[in-house]
Amino acid sequence: MARIVPVVATETPGQFLTGALWNAGVKAPADFLMGSGSNGAPRFKGYASTSQSIASGTTDTPITLDSEDYDSDNGHSPTVNSSRYTIQVAGTYAISGTLAIAPSATGNRKLGININGVNARGGVAQGSGIATNSWCQSVYTEQFCNVGDYIELVCWQSSGGALTTSATTGFGPMLTVHWITG
Repeated sequence: MARIVPVVATETPGQFLTGALWNAGVKAPADFLMGSGSNGAPRFKGYASTSQSIASGTTDTPITLDSEDYDSDNGHSPTVNSSRYTIQVAGTYAISGTLAIAPSATGNRKLGININGVNARGGVAQGSGIATNSWCQSVYTEQFCNVGDYIELVCWQSSGGALTTSATTGFGPMLTVHWITG
């Protein structure tokens, strides 16, 4: 069941502050903003612990995220649709991703954030290949999402052959999704 953001209660002059009013109007919103686990604002950080082969072409390839640092609302499965984080609480989210791909001087690379399979506004970075070092990139956007929307980190490359992503701690594929406002 999807959670909703608690609303700060408005009170009328002369109304007594009861424990129930305090809990509903002050404690619940504070727990949501500062709490932990399923009591806090929704947050997710997933990453790939293994490399992934990215075929040459200009079609977005969703990046598989087989591990998690945290997932407060169980919006991600490391085994089923593991490239997706599915929104459980509507609101505006800060979304970021990082990826490194093997060196190749040929062609271009693209890293992006997709919402429901479509590039998110401002969530795309593209550049030419690099011969001697991995192509590393980060992307960030803020986006309003409804319950059931899904977010993916995607990549394409046009080197003419398959290239693999890095699975190291500092450069491996990583996606974070943090609720910032309702």
